[in-house]
Amino acid sequence: MEENHNFEHIKELLKNNDLPYEDIIASKVQFITEEENGVLVGCIGLERYGEEGLLRSFAVRDKYKNKGIGKRLLNQLIDQSKTYGLKRLHLLTTTADGYFDKNGFKTADRAVAPNDISLTKEFSEICPSSSVYMIKSLC
Repeated sequence: MEENHNFEHIKELLKNNDLPYEDIIASKVQFITEEENGVLVGCIGLERYGEEGLLRSFAVRDKYKNKGIGKRLLNQLIDQSKTYGLKRLHLLTTTADGYFDKNGFKTADRAVAPNDISLTKEFSEICPSSSVYMIKSLC
């Protein structure tokens, strides 16, 4: 996973997609990005905690949606997570549970989240309690 140090473009893309962006540097999110003609068109982030990964900051610029960019980014993140030795990916979403369900994530009760995941800023502060918690096993 390539670390992208141009966080301003990532923050702008996340903001335009109504996703949290305030803590992406402090939370040490690693990003995979996709560009077209030098313009950031998509991003997906990962926070690693031992064998657990928190997928977050997944966005595609509006005019590039439904062109396979999101699927490519998600597959790259899953492949990279496996090379890191992660056993599971976790996420919270308020709008995309159908998309993630189609991609092998299963809805779960937030109470079953491992401590390292439930103590993240994303889990404990940023995402509302109404968010859907989902898990994907990578083994």
